[in-house]
Amino acid sequence: MPWMRDMQGMSEDEQANLALLSNSFEDLLKDPEKKQIIDNVIQLKGTTLFSIIKKKAGDDAFEDFLFDYLNEIKFSNASIEDFNRRVRRRFGIDLIPYMKGWFSSTDLPAFLIGNVSAVNVLDGDQLKTMVKLKVSNTEDTEGIISVEFRIGGGFGPGSSRSSSDNVTKLVQLDGHQSKEVSFLLSGTPRGATINTLVSRNIPSEINLQLDNIEEDQKATPYEGEKIVDTPVRIAEDNEIILDNEDPGFVVSEDNETSLLQKLLIREDDNAEKYQGFNRWRPARNWTLTTNSGFYGAYIRSAYYVKAGSGDKKAQWNIPISEGGFYDVYTYISKENQRGRGRDRSPGEYHYIIHHDDGDEKMNLDLKSAEDGWNHLGAYYFSPDTALVELTNENTGSMVIADAIKLIKQ
Repeated sequence: MPWMRDMQGMSEDEQANLALLSNSFEDLLKDPEKKQIIDNVIQLKGTTLFSIIKKKAGDDAFEDFLFDYLNEIKFSNASIEDFNRRVRRRFGIDLIPYMKGWFSSTDLPAFLIGNVSAVNVLDGDQLKTMVKLKVSNTEDTEGIISVEFRIGGGFGPGSSRSSSDNVTKLVQLDGHQSKEVSFLLSGTPRGATINTLVSRNIPSEINLQLDNIEEDQKATPYEGEKIVDTPVRIAEDNEIILDNEDPGFVVSEDNETSLLQKLLIREDDNAEKYQGFNRWRPARNWTLTTNSGFYGAYIRSAYYVKAGSGDKKAQWNIPISEGGFYDVYTYISKENQRGRGRDRSPGEYHYIIHHDDGDEKMNLDLKSAEDGWNHLGAYYFSPDTALVELTNENTGSMVIADAIKLIKQ
């Protein structure tokens, strides 16, 4: 469940992807120190391989073929050569040239996911939901994503999920390829999960809510995909975005710690880079965490810290090549800003924008904030570095530092 993943930190599938960034499948199978995640590595690599075959061969046709093949070889050994021979004869797909890279290469795809839109459309005499998205693979190697729609019932933490209610679609992309994809669903989806499988993306699963879907009487129902020349764009030409993963972002805090605190509260020097996201007991110091609701190109992450007096700060040092007035925006994930308890407010964030005319303090009420980019005002910056700060002062339980965007007027 997503809430359990947040509490524990990165899932073992994501740890497997991190391991695959610097190690081949072949090397990981030989490494005894990776035994905790090797089953996740095997499952991820296998799911990716079979998903690509399934997409190229046709979903139902490949499933029928695989069912018959597994029944035939039951209780016996089978070679990859025999399997490939049958796949090639049935579907015209040769796996052997692909297998070498699949087994020995450390090259992974990386996906950029564009905005996902959903409308209800009339398809003949049936009302269906049409979901559109754009996706780009920015690396050299082929990849595939799985898009799972939850039809009916709830979606998210605490909801009951039945596999029979799910509709799963596959989208395959060659290296440096972009596609616009449209799905037609007979039921109304409550949400979607985009699984990037073996990739550079963290988290590997991106959870999306699909609320308040309205009917578009002018829309033409369509299911399919087309290759496009323009990839998914992270920023427009007049925009500058500095994420917490980028150079120029730093966190600072008061390092004065009493002897008693040092004895009672020990820091884990061997902790993983990305930690769990605990809404009920936020971290005392700035802690890097991942969550599909955060901003990010390939890694959706943010720093979070327990609310305090303002002695801890996050700083975005944004390079400015051209002077002028810029609108300043901050990225807020509403799902991750929930206060503890039914009636507790998430509070307000305290920003300091350092501009040519001085320092402007700007408070953002999280209760009325938008999900995504929120405007902090317009300011003049000379060519150099624009500094935006966020303190840990908050009446809510915590503060999250994610991304800042400047748009030149």
